[in-house]
Amino acid sequence: MSHRLDKSAKVISKMFTSLAPRYDLMNDVMTGFTHRKTRKFAIGLLQKKKIKRFLDLASGTGDFTFLASATLKSDAKIIGCDFSNGMLVIAQQRMLLLKSNGAISIPELINSDISYLPFSNEIFDTCSIIYGLRNVNDPLLVLSEINRVTNSEGNLIIVESKIPQNPIVRMLISFYFKKIVPKIASLFSSNVKAYDYYFKSVEQFNAPIEMYRLLKKARWKRVISYRLLFDTVIIYNAFKP
Repeated sequence: MSHRLDKSAKVISKMFTSLAPRYDLMNDVMTGFTHRKTRKFAIGLLQKKKIKRFLDLASGTGDFTFLASATLKSDAKIIGCDFSNGMLVIAQQRMLLLKSNGAISIPELINSDISYLPFSNEIFDTCSIIYGLRNVNDPLLVLSEINRVTNSEGNLIIVESKIPQNPIVRMLISFYFKKIVPKIASLFSSNVKAYDYYFKSVEQFNAPIEMYRLLKKARWKRVISYRLLFDTVIIYNAFKP
């Protein structure tokens, strides 16, 4: 059994800041661009409701934040929130480039620990946390805090990697991340150990049945889930009403 990972804010923020310069490139190479497909699936869920205020948590270099900016109406207030300064610097650079091309409306990027959000109660229509929930020490605290800032008709979209139940796919995934990814990371990243953390964090993260329990305990009333890419990714759409 793997030892429990240190997911303190200081440790995780430092790790992601070290990854920031090559983070997007490594994501594309490591996943074969499939992470973009899962984000596009999740963004499709935003198109089913009218959103005036949107909050993207653990926004990193801004992938999902910018997708939301390109998808939602121009008068929507969009905020990306992350506690890694390094990731936010890259997001700011990307935002300036996209802005100069006139491609998107302008989101706001803020630095904050998502366990303690600097927002009033019930102000967002929709929140998201994309491949970020497994990196926090207390998922229940985060889910409860997101519930606090989401209005009474709002919802939360969560995207997370998971280890599939199929033993053959499970074995292939394990081999890939334990043997192949470190070699890829040594070519593209300055922090190879972070990708060892990635697989262990997925292994140790809550199974779907536990996630449903946590969401219910955090006062999310209804949950719809979608399984993608041979059950290696799961998307939860949780609702307050």
